[in-house]
Amino acid sequence: MASFLKLDSTNLVQGGYNSTWKYLFPGSAADFRDVACAVQSISMYNSEYNIDAAQFSNDSFKIEVPTAGTISTVSVSLPDGLYSYTDINRSIQTALVNAGAYLINPSGENVFYIQLSENSVYYAGQFDFSPTPSSLPTAGGTWTRPATGLYSSGGNGFADYYSRSSSDH
Repeated sequence: MASFLKLDSTNLVQGGYNSTWKYLFPGSAADFRDVACAVQSISMYNSEYNIDAAQFSNDSFKIEVPTAGTISTVSVSLPDGLYSYTDINRSIQTALVNAGAYLINPSGENVFYIQLSENSVYYAGQFDFSPTPSSLPTAGGTWTRPATGLYSSGGNGFADYYSRSSSDH
């Protein structure tokens, strides 16, 4: 029979270097002689922000997007919080959509030429950059431009080199 015990900061033993907790069972009738106990699961939540403007100055960065004859800058700002690489990549994609710096493949999916992902081997984030096409791709069917923005028919056009990322700080 499993029982749920909640251990939180009220159970933390002072002077235990934040690694020892003590639970007092209600009533004094608990007798654990000759009893086997096991931990079925532990949930540990991280409440430390990894994006924090005041503490780390890491809440904004810029992406240089190649366009015909020039480079356009797309700014990305993140509110303070605890972000995964997927969360940050989603923010990058949102900023690129807002700027019109993407294409739409034949399946109707947005295609971006920069991606942030987790690299678990090096315990790091990894940026992958792809060349921005110099003309609308034709592979797999009809590709389309966004309705407005940099890569739209009324925008700045395409260039044939990579996007870059830089930090404001």
